[in-house]
Formats: sequence, structure tokens, C-alpha cells
Amino acid sequence: MADDKREKPVLRRGMAEPDWQATDGPPPASLDPIRLDVKRDLPPIQAAPQETPAERREKWARRARWGVAGIVTLAALLFILQASLQGFHADGVSMEPTLHNGDHIVVDKLAYPRLDFGLFDWVPLIDVGGRWATPARGDIIVFKSPVEDKELVKRVIGLPGENVAIWNSVVYVNGKRLDEPYAQGKTICDQICSWDVPDGQYFVMGDNRENSADSREGWFVPVDNLDGKKLFSY
Repeated sequence: MADDKREKPVLRRGMAEPDWQATDGPPPASLDPIRLDVKRDLPPIQAAPQETPAERREKWARRARWGVAGIVTLAALLFILQASLQGFHADGVSMEPTLHNGDHIVVDKLAYPRLDFGLFDWVPLIDVGGRWATPARGDIIVFKSPVEDKELVKRVIGLPGENVAIWNSVVYVNGKRLDEPYAQGKTICDQICSWDVPDGQYFVMGDNRENSADSREGWFVPVDNLDGKKLFSY
């Protein structure tokens, strides 16, 4: 056996394994770095296509159309809000404790919308019209007063065709006691304490029963006098 005269690495304490395995000679051919021709392997850089005048005009025209559509949509929303909502100022204490003097009320004018197809008014015996919805008992409504020239806010108590009666400060509708947690004070009345509500009209009262001029005086609210329903107040 031939003597191996190559210098052997000396393992010293603290040396890492790669250190004592390494030699001073050149690395094997298999470990030569791989050389790449970058210019040859990478795809050529292409310049961004230039817009033609026609394409540029079309782009700006498209932006203009979107802008006009946005403006029209915003105007339509503002028109709908203006047509459907109305501000009202509470005057007096007749609706306390629900509403106080000076409260601002936002009224939903589309709560009881009227349908009126005037195109068919010329047809005899045909009345095409009506309302999508009508007030329900307990609704707080804003309406034109049938006895004086101003707007009022009251609560609906009796519906068309119902009988409203007051006995010992208790309200009865068609002979059944009405639960009224919103009412303040005694519900008083004068000599007549029973009313039959006519068709197309509503019996209303204020929540402050001892300080409210309302249907207990003998008048009712025609459906055509309705301005809307209280949405919220502040």
C-alpha cells in the first residue's frame, strides 16, 4: 500500500466540522459556480404602448359620463330626501312627556302617500286614487288643523268607523280599554265623552291630557289633512 503523504487536517477542540474537513486545495470541478448569460436569458424590455388620440378621447369621455351619472344620482337622492322628509317645530306642551316645547321633529311625508291618477278624473263614477298606507293607532302625526290655520302634532287614538269613549279618565275604543303608557295626567272631557269617528277621519289626542286641545273638542282629522308621521325628534 502506497504511503499517503498528503497533509492531514488536525482536529482541534472548538473547530466546526466544515473547518477541519476543508482543505487548502482548489474546489472540485463539480462545485464551480454556474455562469449565466443574463442578457441572453432575460426577456427584452418592451416600452409601454402609447395611447392614440382616439383612445385618449374615449378615456376622458368615459370619465365624463361617470361624473355626470354621479351628479345626477346625487341630485336625485337630494330630491327624494327633500320630497320625503320635512322639518317641524313642536310648539307648546300638549305632547309632553313624549315631545317638549321647542323640539325639532323630522316628519316622514311618504308614510301615508296619496295616489291620485288625475288622468281618469273625466270618467264618470270612477275615482282612481287612494293611499298606500294610513295611520295606525298610536302613530304620532303632523297635520293641518281642521279648525284653525296651523299645523299640529298629536297621537292617533281612534280610527275611521270606531267609537272612542272616556270614562273615569280611561279611554275605551269600541268598548275595550286602551292601554296608554305614554299619557300624562288625567284624560278629562266635557259633557260629551263618546264619539263615533267618521269615515276617512281620525280621532287624535295629545299625550299631555290635561293641557291639550284635540278631538275631545269635537273635531276630527281628515285624511287629506295629513302631512306625515313623526320619524324622530331631537
